[in-house]
Amino acid sequence: MGTTTVEANYEFESLRGYLTTPEVLRRQEYWTMLSGAAGQLYGNGYIWPFSSGWQSKLDTPGVAQLGYMKAFFASRPWYNLVPDQNHTIVTTGYGTFSASDEVNTNDYLTSVRTPDGSLVIAYMPTIRTITVDMSKLSSSAIARWFDPSNGTYATITGSPFPNTGKLQFVPPGNNNDGSGDWVLVLETSN
Repeated sequence: MGTTTVEANYEFESLRGYLTTPEVLRRQEYWTMLSGAAGQLYGNGYIWPFSSGWQSKLDTPGVAQLGYMKAFFASRPWYNLVPDQNHTIVTTGYGTFSASDEVNTNDYLTSVRTPDGSLVIAYMPTIRTITVDMSKLSSSAIARWFDPSNGTYATITGSPFPNTGKLQFVPPGNNNDGSGDWVLVLETSN
């Protein structure tokens, strides 16, 4: 039995006083998937009440980016991902968890690893330097940044990296949306 996120912020609505943007939706999506969930529902403030003009809101940035997230996880063994609750993978730069702050201001990084050490994923809602314990991988790893706003990858200079020691990673700047959220992907070739 899996956990899913059912009701969270809806695109084009204001849950707690701020408009839900695609960036807020991405935070919810990646935090959900990297915290052990099996999926989530998407909501749109025009569609659920069938507001006037709802037909023109079927293909929005939020739903397109949800598709990028789905494709990202569908191509990997997402069902084997184990959340790193004790910061043994990303050892510094993981931000501060807050159960009461707004989604749009929360900067907490979530990371996961497969038990066999073939995959590490970390979602960063803001740009900053993080430190990764590379020994958590089973062999050398190809390192890439995934842009959750447009579904593209950027290989990190120096990749592949050995599975020893600790390495620092910094996203390449704002993503295609002009936001600071990125997904670090470390994958071994085995």
